[in-house]
Amino acid sequence: MNDTSFASRDSSPDESPPLHIEVDHMRCVGNAMCLELAPGVFAHNHWRQSEVVDPEGDNLEDILEAAGNCPTSAISVSDAATGKVLFP
Repeated sequence: MNDTSFASRDSSPDESPPLHIEVDHMRCVGNAMCLELAPGVFAHNHWRQSEVVDPEGDNLEDILEAAGNCPTSAISVSDAATGKVLFP
């Protein structure tokens, strides 16, 4: 499999929805912008590609900013409970 993905656990109504975050390794070039913007969520693997280590490691705003700043659009974010796409 060329993608890494991770879904977070259920959330309360006051929190962000549980997230499903994927990094497409066919696109990821290891720019590390996501690591700068959401360091609690993303880390580099030994190929210097980003992967999700904790989908609850940062707030939704930072996660969406990280996905939006990926130069190769390798990150997708959706609501794990409903499947609603949050990014792209």
